[in-house]
Amino acid sequence: MDKNMQYHADTQVLLGTQRKKFRDEETGELIEVDQITKRALGQQQFWKLYLVDFLQVLGVLDSRQVDILVYILENTEQANNTFIGTYAKIQKDVGAAKGTIATVMKKLQEKGFITKVQNGVWQVSPKIMMKGSEHKKSLLLNYYDDSTDPERNEEK
Repeated sequence: MDKNMQYHADTQVLLGTQRKKFRDEETGELIEVDQITKRALGQQQFWKLYLVDFLQVLGVLDSRQVDILVYILENTEQANNTFIGTYAKIQKDVGAAKGTIATVMKKLQEKGFITKVQNGVWQVSPKIMMKGSEHKKSLLLNYYDDSTDPERNEEK
């Protein structure tokens, strides 16, 4: 690592400055400037799908049902992996029958892709899909694991 670069673990960023000299080609004048370098490291702000788990989810759906899954993927809140959508809203936006929607939501719950938080609110498993850093993944996994633990849910 360049001696002028400093690593900031909390943001996974390398940051550094160094003095540079440039010569103006027209005038020959020597110009000194401070060059600031910033390099982001790690896994930041991306959607990540875990292929094997995702393919298992897709394997249980027919083509019309895949439309519903795609709708869920496109409308999942990246900040907290929450999908908000009642059957009526999904039906309106996707054009699928409520029975088909109910079947898909049941299959997605059985496969561990989503967990019902309350009517119309679903938590998408960060084990299968998430957007963000590894730190965010661990926070989401803790929350998701707590919300899917039957013993903890009995205490509520």
